[in-house]
Amino acid sequence: MKNFLFLFSIIMTTNLMAESRLSVDVTIDKLQFQKPTKGVGKAGLLIFKSANVNNNGIVLNINNTNNYFDSQIFVRPTFLGFTTQFGNYGFPIEKDNIINTLEKTELQKSKLILDDTQLNLSGEFFNFITPDKSLKLKNFRLYCQNLTNASALDQSAQTTSEAPSMDIMKSCLNFLTLNGSYASNNQLANLEFERVDLKTGDKTFAQAAVTSFDLRSTQINAQLSNLKTVSNNSYSISANQLNLNCAKDADLKDLDFDKLKKTCLNQLKINPLKANLEDKSAKSMFNLDIKDVTVKDKIVYFTLNNAALSDATSTTYLTNLLLNCRKETETDLLDLNQVINDCISYSRLSLAEVKSTKPDQKNDTSIRNISVSSTNNALIIQADVKFIGVTARVSIQGIVALNQAGKQLIITVTDTKLPLGINSVKLLMYFLKKNLISKDISITNNVITIGL
Repeated sequence: MKNFLFLFSIIMTTNLMAESRLSVDVTIDKLQFQKPTKGVGKAGLLIFKSANVNNNGIVLNINNTNNYFDSQIFVRPTFLGFTTQFGNYGFPIEKDNIINTLEKTELQKSKLILDDTQLNLSGEFFNFITPDKSLKLKNFRLYCQNLTNASALDQSAQTTSEAPSMDIMKSCLNFLTLNGSYASNNQLANLEFERVDLKTGDKTFAQAAVTSFDLRSTQINAQLSNLKTVSNNSYSISANQLNLNCAKDADLKDLDFDKLKKTCLNQLKINPLKANLEDKSAKSMFNLDIKDVTVKDKIVYFTLNNAALSDATSTTYLTNLLLNCRKETETDLLDLNQVINDCISYSRLSLAEVKSTKPDQKNDTSIRNISVSSTNNALIIQADVKFIGVTARVSIQGIVALNQAGKQLIITVTDTKLPLGINSVKLLMYFLKKNLISKDISITNNVITIGL
């Protein structure tokens, strides 16, 4: 976002400096930019219908009738220029300017309004491509409001020789709205984002239909009609009607995605939604009916109405799950290993039922009324299981550890309390083997290994 806002500010203005008061209103048919070989040469074209520019009271109005002012873009590492039928014009840029890292950008059927109070960009299509990421927007409106008090601006202009400039990025970081209201009959903006790690080659792709996305001084609010993310063409998450509210650092000066994500995931609220998680490499699918996700005061609160976890050999059903789990400030909720590592240090879980089925098995197996508590890796589990033909309450104590390299959760059972006064870890493991049906769970002696 920072990159393309800066790109438009330099394309549409030839002198955006502290002493300038500038307003731009331009209707664009097409803007195309393609980085030339070795960064020198022709780089695209700019076709616009009309442009109204007011620079410190000097007004320029252009109606591009018969396309007289269509421009050919050319670049050098320290210069951006435009060629028209009426001559050439351009201005110097720094070597580290975003234009020198840009591979390609395109804007179609768009309108830009830029002045001391706002940046308002809408259009049918926009893309922005660099070596490691790409962004596409369709049928969108992006609006940034300058929250600086107008009277303060005027007073500053009267008492100093320089009028204060409009800090576009600061305004957008404190008041930004993205939606589909570029046209009266449009409600959704379509967004696609792709990122590749240039060192590892790992790819992440996200696609969303955006009802609204609002960035404010201390909050982020998002309403997405649908969302899908894909990692390395293998692991995908899709959801419908995602409504999210989370915190934002009011002192954020630059559009740093890592900082935004970190603050958001430490104070978060997600309303009810249904989501599907698919792991193509493991041939597994999770269907989740989520009631609530809340992160507050270093605790994650997660409520699940029900879920179905399927693989090639079995399906496991979960009903009415409630989890409270520690979340350290640095923990990324999108990293399962980090989440589990926090949870085994402190968590409380209750689950109405876990039921597993196999295609070749006539009877379902289930465990009911499960409660789990973990404190400093010490684990206590209580559940109703089938024991010698009857359902009875079982208590298990043990030590839980995370094998991050092997992607395994390992539970070592140290003690148990069974019905009829029986305390036998060996007998417990025998009955657990009969009731737990999943290729991701293995039991050896007194050790339960769960694949993640």
